[in-house]
Amino acid sequence: MTDCLKFEIVPGMAAMIVGWTWGIAPAMAQKPPLNWGDRLENPAIPKLDCTSVTPSSYYGHLPYTEAPRDELVSVGNGERLRQSAAASFRRMQAAAAEVGIELVPLSGFRDRAVQNSLFYDVAAQRGQSLSERARTSAPPGYSEHHTGYAIDIGDGYDPGGDLNQSFAYTDAGRWLFANAGKYGFELSFPSGVTCVSYEPWHWRWVGDPDSEQTFQTARDLYRDHRIGQLDEGNFK
Repeated sequence: MTDCLKFEIVPGMAAMIVGWTWGIAPAMAQKPPLNWGDRLENPAIPKLDCTSVTPSSYYGHLPYTEAPRDELVSVGNGERLRQSAAASFRRMQAAAAEVGIELVPLSGFRDRAVQNSLFYDVAAQRGQSLSERARTSAPPGYSEHHTGYAIDIGDGYDPGGDLNQSFAYTDAGRWLFANAGKYGFELSFPSGVTCVSYEPWHWRWVGDPDSEQTFQTARDLYRDHRIGQLDEGNFK
């Protein structure tokens, strides 16, 4: 997940519609269980809490450890991913290039020091509370970028949409929503599902057992949160 001083998140109903039309990850598309009420009563199933800091989450952000440095390789533009995710990203990038689309890696692996500045320093500059800041940025220790499996992607031919919800309308954004799953990538923050604002540029790789395990809690938690809202009639 990325925040950048030169871009602001601009929520919009159209973007939300795009998020649900293109952005829902395969794990979130499962049929809602019939016994949702029973799931609410099951303490073994985590519950999404966007309003507080608990031992297991920070305003809805989950903790992640940093990837070993010796597993990180370049994906271009000064960005790095774990070797397995990087190989898939390059294949995806090449496939997009064949149809005239340039996928640009904007932000890959980030350590806690960088995330600390993005979260606390920017919050101070903008006069945001930490709960407000958590809507668009993860605190250090809670960013998917720590894992080396997450990447923010831009459009090389339409950079005006980079790190903005309008990215969903660019050629690169549309191509990703249609094809990223073929290469093991899924959207981390669809509209209305997580505690985080809609981010059509932020994708995580779940193409091997380690990456799947890394994000399993997030995938279950966000899926169940969406199912609960559907059950309560909050989504149409």
